[in-house]
Amino acid sequence: MRIAVLALGLAIAAGACASSGTAAGDQTVSARTTARRTNVISAEEIRDSRAPNMLDMVRQLRPGWPTQVTVVVNNDIMGGFDFLRQQPISTAAEIRYLSRSEAQSKWGMRVLETIQVITR
Repeated sequence: MRIAVLALGLAIAAGACASSGTAAGDQTVSARTTARRTNVISAEEIRDSRAPNMLDMVRQLRPGWPTQVTVVVNNDIMGGFDFLRQQPISTAAEIRYLSRSEAQSKWGMRVLETIQVITR
């Protein structure tokens, strides 16, 4: 009798753990998806933009992105935020914002928070 009660208790506990693990996993995926959307200007957004250059497009589409950044085109460090003024929108396939730690892991300690332009 004790064994049956113990087995039932273990089965219920295992089911509860598995159930909550799945829900937590789903929430994590949603959070990552949301973060990805705010840190990336997609090809569709670029195509639909009527801004005259990348600087104005970034200001319009992601006004919360910082302006004290390093600008990287593909994997080449090009300069600061104002560099985007010279860049035509038509050359960009995607634009990403990277935190300082993400950027430094890719390009070393000399970079700040980074806006990476990925060209066509």
